[in-house]
Amino acid sequence: MSAIDLDSLTFAFCNSAEEVSRFHSIPSTVIEGAAVLVLYDFINHYDTIEQQLTPAIIIFNQSCLIIYTNAITVCRQLLIKAINKGSTLLDIVFSCINLWQDRLLKALLSYKKQIDELDTNASQTVKNTELREMTDLTRKLVFFEHTMNDQSETLTAFFDAPQLQSFSHKVIDNTQTRQRRLTKTIHIYRDLLSSIGSLFTAMMNNNLNHLMKYLDSAGLVIAVIALVTGFMGMNVGGLPWKTSTNGFILTCIVALILATATGIYLKRKRFSD
Repeated sequence: MSAIDLDSLTFAFCNSAEEVSRFHSIPSTVIEGAAVLVLYDFINHYDTIEQQLTPAIIIFNQSCLIIYTNAITVCRQLLIKAINKGSTLLDIVFSCINLWQDRLLKALLSYKKQIDELDTNASQTVKNTELREMTDLTRKLVFFEHTMNDQSETLTAFFDAPQLQSFSHKVIDNTQTRQRRLTKTIHIYRDLLSSIGSLFTAMMNNNLNHLMKYLDSAGLVIAVIALVTGFMGMNVGGLPWKTSTNGFILTCIVALILATATGIYLKRKRFSD
């Protein structure tokens, strides 16, 4: 960096998902009139979303272009094709931007299958596997959403830069459309995942309500039996069957009859009425 007279902060977070997307001019006595553009690329072979969303840094002026990215092989192939076509520096910059946008969109679209599976499972069952998958997917989309919102503002500033005043409006419009498509896709997926999360919550609450209804009903049936046996077990005179050898059996029969009647009543009772 000292050889090209750049601020040390330019590459301070070059491998971090917390890097800030930005576009601004940079003071340099070596690269006069230079500007830095920081966007994001997606590298699928990494394990976590923090590693997959990787910063891509472009430093350029009218005669110089510096690109830093972790996907160096793909970027090198693009540069070779662009040079063979005789592309200008700005053409190469937009080619890189479009490449990174395409890779980001491809990664987003791969999440759609997971969202559809979660949507199907949410209406059938609530298991820890689905909940963990939803949490992991939500985490990925949170990183995506904040990164792309940041990147949209950066590209808006970049498109208004003096260096692009005479550049092809068609290319700029296409890049804007790609970014808008990215942003819209993220927001759609976040809303879908939010609705699925609400459905999971509703399903769990419904299952819990059914369980509590069953436990309360079972408790009431048992309470009827306890009431009868407790009443007949009082140590006072005048109780029926006190001296009968069949008193225990008769008490059990009465308790079972009342418990059965209570159970039938609770089963037929519509608590939603």
